[in-house]
Amino acid sequence: MGEYVERKTVQAEKEQSGMKFAATKEPLTEKKRFRTAALAARDSLTKEQRKHYSDRIIRNLISLPCYREADALLTYISFRSEVDTFPLLEQAFADGKAVFAPKVLGKEMAFYRIFSKDDLVAGYQGIPEPTGGQLFEIRKDDRLSQRVLICLPGAAFDRSCHRIGYGGGFYDRYLGDTACPQMEYVTAALSFNCQIFEEIPWETHDIRPEQIITETEIFKRKGKDT
Repeated sequence: MGEYVERKTVQAEKEQSGMKFAATKEPLTEKKRFRTAALAARDSLTKEQRKHYSDRIIRNLISLPCYREADALLTYISFRSEVDTFPLLEQAFADGKAVFAPKVLGKEMAFYRIFSKDDLVAGYQGIPEPTGGQLFEIRKDDRLSQRVLICLPGAAFDRSCHRIGYGGGFYDRYLGDTACPQMEYVTAALSFNCQIFEEIPWETHDIRPEQIITETEIFKRKGKDT
């Protein structure tokens, strides 16, 4: 039975990867189509598969220099069928990194420091959020803001590191405003293989993560070695 489920999952991943983006006059409609397909594939994973794949993804991430060298970690908090980031939180706490989680404030998002998962409560749309505390700020002399790893969620991705989010634009706005020469930050998206396509529709304002970490592969933007 387990082998059958695994084969079925692999086949679904191949079908997802084989989808091509056709030029359209309605990019938002195309984005919605890819978002719907990717989320359906992600939701179809069993609880056991999500745990197994999430563990692999986190292991792949923490083996990279961008994690090992980071002083601070800014990461989404997993919800529903997303790649589970709670093991990442525990690893980062153990490694002595400053950990920050997002909190939605109207149409914007800010990151607040947390010291354990107990610092999280249900917030925007039921997603766990920090109750408050130290706000992550970019300061020239702040050591914590010199080497930062930012982990992004997402609905669909392609092999060129384009990303389709959930439609709120929170990370696009945050990273667009956060770009600052004194902060050395790396962006990494966490994704299951079934969310990866050959090509997805994208717009110029869409933030592209520098790399996408899956359970079996690490996709990198051209020219990025992180």
